[in-house]
Amino acid sequence: MTSSSCQRGWWFEDATAGTALQHPGGRTVTADEHARLAWLTDNASDVHGDAHRAATGAFGEPVVLGALSVAIVAGLAAPATGPADLAHRSVGRGWYGIHLSRVVLAGDTLRAESHIHTATPDGDAAGGVVRRTIIGWNQRDEEVLRIDEDSWAPSRQRGTKDC
Repeated sequence: MTSSSCQRGWWFEDATAGTALQHPGGRTVTADEHARLAWLTDNASDVHGDAHRAATGAFGEPVVLGALSVAIVAGLAAPATGPADLAHRSVGRGWYGIHLSRVVLAGDTLRAESHIHTATPDGDAAGGVVRRTIIGWNQRDEEVLRIDEDSWAPSRQRGTKDC
């Protein structure tokens, strides 16, 4: 994906129905951030927070919270940030389906791609609404999750070039 700016993310013009966007980069999940989120959310499940008991379970170690995996993949797949005066356009959009298909363990590196279903311009060339499925993959090219969502993406013409 090319961009006329150094803005991270993708633009509405990059979203064409029937295509896939390969989002650059990846993110390795650490045991510390997983444990911190489990503690902050008061998730007391042994499979997530008790390393000793999890070691005797099916995965041999604590499983990363699905919410953390989803948040990381969604962040990797986020559209570019448009001008502040257009931020309200993304309100009320969001996820309508999440499927966790494989466990994520500390040390796994996640990456994302978006399969574009529809891209509807908002009429004033400011951007548009994109219906997509975000697929999260681990470092072994195994699908770990899917997020079905509607998101608003800004137009490249209205984008910022601030770095």
